[in-house]
Amino acid sequence: MSSEFMTNMIYIIISLSWTVYIVQELFISGSAALNMAISKDEGERKQIQISTGIHWDGIEVWLIASLTLTFAAFPLIFGETLTYLYIPFFLLLYALIGRGVAIEVIYKLDSKKWVKAMVIMWTVSSSLIVFIVGIYLTNLFLGYPRDAEGFTQSGFAIFNVTGISGGLFFLTSALIAGAGWINLTTEGELGKRALTHIRKFGVVYMLPVFLCLVFMGFNNTDASMFIGKLYTKLPFLFILPAFTFISAVVTMYLGHKEHPKMFVGSLVTMALFLVTGFVGTYPYLLASNIDAEYGISIFDAVVTTKPLTIITISLFIFIPLVLGYQTWKYFRFKDRVKYNDQ
Repeated sequence: MSSEFMTNMIYIIISLSWTVYIVQELFISGSAALNMAISKDEGERKQIQISTGIHWDGIEVWLIASLTLTFAAFPLIFGETLTYLYIPFFLLLYALIGRGVAIEVIYKLDSKKWVKAMVIMWTVSSSLIVFIVGIYLTNLFLGYPRDAEGFTQSGFAIFNVTGISGGLFFLTSALIAGAGWINLTTEGELGKRALTHIRKFGVVYMLPVFLCLVFMGFNNTDASMFIGKLYTKLPFLFILPAFTFISAVVTMYLGHKEHPKMFVGSLVTMALFLVTGFVGTYPYLLASNIDAEYGISIFDAVVTTKPLTIITISLFIFIPLVLGYQTWKYFRFKDRVKYNDQ
């Protein structure tokens, strides 16, 4: 295998890892973010805890895979990105730790104050996870303020209008997916209440609005991803952003009707959005929104052939194992969670 082929394949695997992670993170975090709003008692809250708790640890393998692959194959990009986004990344880390701890220990003490504190941490950390990741990935596609001398602004520059719109788009998608997941995996009135809550408070109506704001932001720069290498060379790829927006509108309609398939719609919309972004930024994993030539491409940052070969062989071994395990897990725990289940 040539170095170029392996470099492109690893870029595809990183893109796939982010997509698989986010699509699953949406309904796990979204369910948790809704628990305080829709649960009438601890029995219903336990239903949500169980339906999310048995899967949250497995999905983070994909987050680790995307970051580890970037570090192993493109260390220059990893180092520059981590240095620039040091504080946002640590906020994400604390949110991930907080969510994991809260899910596991929420009912370990027979204390109302303890349970309430853990429920709040569970809700807030889950919301922060998708919001921060949404800001990060939106800026990954938008590009960073980077010129020939390096970054021209601090890492807080990612909290721009487009980035925040992206974070809200991710959070909105998570709430919709979370409501659908609760409806799919729990018994009783909890699922129906979740779907009604999403429509009643207008969450579903915001999905195409935030997506439109993000796309407008992408197109409001001289280094727009929509004039990048692949979109310029292959114009038919513009069906990707078009289908993304259509999917968002369909999801909004399904949510208005309180149809359970809005769960699928939100996941498809997010998957299309991520594919749109990774196609548009290729071959950059650290793009510049000032001028494309100031970004760092995968070919500029890739390691030498020998470690690249080892990474590629490892991927052929471990990716099928992880996919197999997760597929088994979803089939193994496919039964609906009963009220006050243990």
